[in-house]
Amino acid sequence: MKLKEYLELPYSVLLRKDADGDYVARVAELPGCAAHGRTLSQAMKHLAEAKELWIRDCLEAGDPVPVPDPEGELPSGKWIQRVPRTLHGRLTKLAKREGVSLNQFVTSVLAEAAGRRSEHPMASAVLFDKAQRVSRKTRAA
Repeated sequence: MKLKEYLELPYSVLLRKDADGDYVARVAELPGCAAHGRTLSQAMKHLAEAKELWIRDCLEAGDPVPVPDPEGELPSGKWIQRVPRTLHGRLTKLAKREGVSLNQFVTSVLAEAAGRRSEHPMASAVLFDKAQRVSRKTRAA
């Protein structure tokens, strides 16, 4: 694919406000691709520029460019899981202590663990390498 084709893909954009009230925007599929601005439109404009640089750098370096997952039908949300009886007992006790059902408790624990693992295991290394390359290009420009 070419740069233009990547830029037209429906990447996921995450937005939040920082402690100073600025908007921070990042592309979920591109580790370290983020920008900020005083306004939402400014943050999105800066993010579009950062995304283009991020993808251009990958293409020039011969690195793979992550693409968004195709939207499809969601799974049912139900599965059967065998666990050791001792773990089942501990989880049941913890759920009772929290005052929720076992299903609610396990869902909460899984969501918390999945949130911690949502970043790619190599995201920090990729981010550092990419930041160095983009920084060198910016200084050269």
